[in-house]
Amino acid sequence: MTDVRFTFWHKVGATLLLLGIVGGGYTGWRWMERVTLQEISMHGLVNVSEDEVHDLIRVDTGRVMIDINTVLLEDRIRRHPWIESASVSRVPSGRLDIQLEERTPVALLFNSAGVSSTYMDSRGHRMPATERASYDVPLITGDVGIYHPMRRIEDASTLELLRALAGLGPRTEGLISELVRIDSGWELRLAASGSHDSIPVWLGREGFADKFRYVQAFWDAEILRHQNKVFELVDLRFNSQIVVREHNR
Repeated sequence: MTDVRFTFWHKVGATLLLLGIVGGGYTGWRWMERVTLQEISMHGLVNVSEDEVHDLIRVDTGRVMIDINTVLLEDRIRRHPWIESASVSRVPSGRLDIQLEERTPVALLFNSAGVSSTYMDSRGHRMPATERASYDVPLITGDVGIYHPMRRIEDASTLELLRALAGLGPRTEGLISELVRIDSGWELRLAASGSHDSIPVWLGREGFADKFRYVQAFWDAEILRHQNKVFELVDLRFNSQIVVREHNR
């Protein structure tokens, strides 16, 4: 008899608990139906302005919170060329919280006329230069395709170059004056140092991460130690070979 009563009251308790959860959820849902948007907070903005985000999401205060589709808003925000990721959440107090992460530039692109146009990140996204921030990154000159805010650069050689630039340490990055697109691939122009003017280095079309290491090693072992030489050209287009054109001063 005791076991029967025990089981009965457990069922009663479970039923009441379930009714409480359902009732609480329904009450909460009815309450959320009446909560309207009072505030929009944004975090992570550097090159993107709040006005630009407002134009993208197209949501005004006074709108019912439960009707706001956060997934749709995240997709709209990611359409901005500077935005890497976006997270939008609804806060019960009536606040829309927007967390943003912007792309990190690894190079500044100059067109064939020598005019700076866009920054580029390691994945080939191009971001228009703004007055809100500046970046000390290598300069790239050449044609990398027509700009589109929603499309990445498609050229495989350029994409590999950008990935290699993202992995450079400060010493090697400091050697780079400019990278120029030439018929045989890419030409690196080293920064002037001591008695040396800028030295052209032919990199070819691939293997840039290894070739940047060769450049740093050659700089330390040869260029810095031989100020009495003129290095006319360093050619790294051939696998594991450094071809140098030089003469004494």
